[in-house]
Amino acid sequence: MASNMQSIKRRIKSVESTKKITKAMQLVATSKLRKTRNQLEQLKPYYSKVQETVAEILESNKGLIDNPYLKENPQGKNVYIVITSSLGLCGGYNANVFKKMEKEVHEGDLIYIIGNKGAGYLNHKGFEYNHHYIDLNSSMDFREIVRLVGELTQMYRNQEIHKMKIIYTEFVNNLTFTPRVVTLLPVDASEFDDVEVTSRFTIFEPSPAEVLNHLIPMYLQSVIYGYLVESVTSENASRRSSMENATDNAQELIEDLLLKYNQARQTAITNEISEIVAGANAQ
Repeated sequence: MASNMQSIKRRIKSVESTKKITKAMQLVATSKLRKTRNQLEQLKPYYSKVQETVAEILESNKGLIDNPYLKENPQGKNVYIVITSSLGLCGGYNANVFKKMEKEVHEGDLIYIIGNKGAGYLNHKGFEYNHHYIDLNSSMDFREIVRLVGELTQMYRNQEIHKMKIIYTEFVNNLTFTPRVVTLLPVDASEFDDVEVTSRFTIFEPSPAEVLNHLIPMYLQSVIYGYLVESVTSENASRRSSMENATDNAQELIEDLLLKYNQARQTAITNEISEIVAGANAQ
């Protein structure tokens, strides 16, 4: 009985140590979530306005603009930018992205992976991928986004890309985050979410086509960076939720173990009293 009580005490100490770790990770994830949510809220008005301007130009000059970014290249590869995490313990965040990737990506497609977890998954599956931007989810360097967009838009103008898409995780709230696939090129205003286009005719100087040549790369830079921030926000929210659940489970386990310890202790005391009484009666 004493050995059983000692075993329960050791388990309680072990679970308490684990609980301290998960609680600390929960607090860190909460701090990071607050930071990235603020960044997302500050960024959204900018790329929403750029998106609205692109949609307005396309709607006002429908059928009148000949621009390579608006046409689907019959040849070339499909390109996917896939955003995953570089750290674990974030629940089903990466698993959901991988499921979406399995449905969308086919052999021969070009993958630009962001996040070490995604790279590990592709290595396991035997897929080739571009690893030059793998640390973007950690550095959040906008200059790297500019370089990435410059590289991809040049390939698109050279008709090396058939379509360009991004797989990211949409942040709905602190408990809900959904993987999404968005087509970036060719640009189609009908796919823009929550964009209201005015019916008035707008004059663009020097010309709508010339404005689009400069505006579409800016649009791609802003939305890709926005989707990156949104994915990192979803990752932190998922990790915070997972660590909160782990902390709660540890507390429940500690309470169950304490109950078992007290029961074992009470049984030991009862047995000792019974032995003393039996000894006294025998005399």
